[in-house]
Amino acid sequence: MSTLTTALVSPQEYLEFEEKTEERHEYIDGIIRPMPGELRRHNEVAGNIYTSLRSIARKQQCSIAIEGIKLWIPTINRYYYPDVMVSCDKRETDEKICQFPCFIVEVFSPSTKLTDRREKLQAYQTIETLQGYLMVDHEEKVVEYLERSLEDWTLSRLEAGSLTISCLQIALELEEIFA
Repeated sequence: MSTLTTALVSPQEYLEFEEKTEERHEYIDGIIRPMPGELRRHNEVAGNIYTSLRSIARKQQCSIAIEGIKLWIPTINRYYYPDVMVSCDKRETDEKICQFPCFIVEVFSPSTKLTDRREKLQAYQTIETLQGYLMVDHEEKVVEYLERSLEDWTLSRLEAGSLTISCLQIALELEEIFA
């Protein structure tokens, strides 16, 4: 199987392919899509968020992953690689795949901004355990936080201050994100 394939592949074929390649790819209902490389600033911002949440996640017996762990959404047949992901669900047993996140972060890159805002936003909203989705624009130093309430989702746009990550009950300072 080549990196760019037009034939639809099964999730199992994708996982086997992904084990053999050095590059990361996302899986969208039978289509394998290569992921672009990240910029240094993108990695720094994702690392800042991971670092800010890591100790509290561990104290609460939650797992936290950065960039290299796949997210499987079986209801829509997709695998993604979120930049940061938190799961507090005891059903998580796979070391390489998360299926029950409560919090997801995507840090925008020029080539992924629209995908993160549209495709991934819609896909992530189908995850029953997800309580919050943070979209980070490191160029404009702005975040958009989509949080699940009882009836719907609420979107907040912040340029300063902090936001509360509901599944961890922790405030995340924007100053820490963009440090």
